[in-house]
Amino acid sequence: MGRMRILPSPLPLILSRDESAGHTDRRWRSGTLNRLFRGVYVETSTWNPLPPWQKYLVRIHGALAAEPNRVLFGESAAAAVGVLIPHAVRPVHILSPGASSREYRGIRSHVSVDAREIVVVDGVRLTASAHTAVDIARSRPPAEALAYADALLRIDPDATREQFVALNQALVSGRGRRQARWALNRATGLPESPLESASVAVIEWLGYASPTLQHPFFIEGRTYKSDFFWEHERVVGEADGNGKYSTETGNPTEAIIGEKRRENLLRRHTSGMARWGWEDVAEIEPLDVALRATGLRPIRARDTMNLATMRPFGR
Repeated sequence: MGRMRILPSPLPLILSRDESAGHTDRRWRSGTLNRLFRGVYVETSTWNPLPPWQKYLVRIHGALAAEPNRVLFGESAAAAVGVLIPHAVRPVHILSPGASSREYRGIRSHVSVDAREIVVVDGVRLTASAHTAVDIARSRPPAEALAYADALLRIDPDATREQFVALNQALVSGRGRRQARWALNRATGLPESPLESASVAVIEWLGYASPTLQHPFFIEGRTYKSDFFWEHERVVGEADGNGKYSTETGNPTEAIIGEKRRENLLRRHTSGMARWGWEDVAEIEPLDVALRATGLRPIRARDTMNLATMRPFGR
């Protein structure tokens, strides 16, 4: 496992202070440029088609271009190192030395009675993974908090769940401490996407037995892993995000063919397979239907209170 890295901006930034930028204010008023922050722009034609999570990453880089000494905090610190969760527009979160927290023109400044460990990754200052995970878990819905904590464990070779749990208990501020415990105690780093982490949460809240994550199958001399596996029932679960078939991961046609072959092999060696995507998890009932169709049945009552927290997931 390598060190953490900062994801590059999906779009080049245009800075008004650069001589090569041209008449940025005039181009902004004409609509050919989109202004992120004072003095920081991107081409409108390339900005508009971007999905929200990529726009968020561009905005983070824009906020740093405007003031390079800023310290990224919470969701912005996580996004900078690769934890991108589908969401609506959110502010860029920074740690502020000021006297009060505030939000102004797309920047959310945070202050705290507790000091934060600051790390520098590829020249960018951000809160350390443990602080990032705890701050998010104290402020976001539990399934989303789990997705961030799992991803940070996967990305940061020095991070551990024990660190996350201990830090949550040790902070002087008790605000959100109890809320954070559910996600931090369940984080494993095994889910390979935020969708898988959200699925872990909803499967538990629907009352199903906990599946094994990333279970290996040795078939025809090769190893194939399933996202979820209920060994007693011999049922496989697959959480399919769009990224699995995107051009960013190679040829999408080859990816689909390879995934279909993998699915057929797993079906021949198991008793059932359920597939679901983001909408199925967010709406809850479609995931329950998919699991029941394999023969799985809940072993305990639904946790309706936690299921209700899925509504603001990623928003």
